[in-house]
Amino acid sequence: MRYHSGEMNDYQVFSAKIYKVGVIRYVDVPPAISRTIGQGATHVPVEGEVEGLPLRSTLVSRGKGSYRLAIHSDIRKKLRIDSGAFVEIALRRDEESREPVLPPVLALALRNSPKAQTQFRGMTTALRRQIVRYLISVKQQTTLERRVVKFVKILEKKSLQKKA
Repeated sequence: MRYHSGEMNDYQVFSAKIYKVGVIRYVDVPPAISRTIGQGATHVPVEGEVEGLPLRSTLVSRGKGSYRLAIHSDIRKKLRIDSGAFVEIALRRDEESREPVLPPVLALALRNSPKAQTQFRGMTTALRRQIVRYLISVKQQTTLERRVVKFVKILEKKSLQKKA
């Protein structure tokens, strides 16, 4: 384990071999770094670099205080590497919010429907980001508004189903 100085002084640096689980490629984070960055959490937001390419991801628990890091396909393709390759990784805990920025029409709709807002807030941050990405991936404001109305109705329906 090494530590960079200068801009990278709070990054933990290590080398690891990529392995495949299903369709996802991972590297194991060394135990000492797992303890430093993870602090026992189940999912740990991290940022850093893989072979100099920027990375923003989440460490996933392997149990007993150890973590693994998914090596995203865009990084693997740029580096032209896959399972079996060794990579140098620099990581640190990502303290920035991962909460999506809500489009005004969604924020207003959720404010006007406490049941839908409760359902939305009960989702994982990653799922909320995916939903917002889908909602805003339109060309026209009217399409966005239609999607938001439909989405809020679905959330309200789920709220009623949970009570029944």
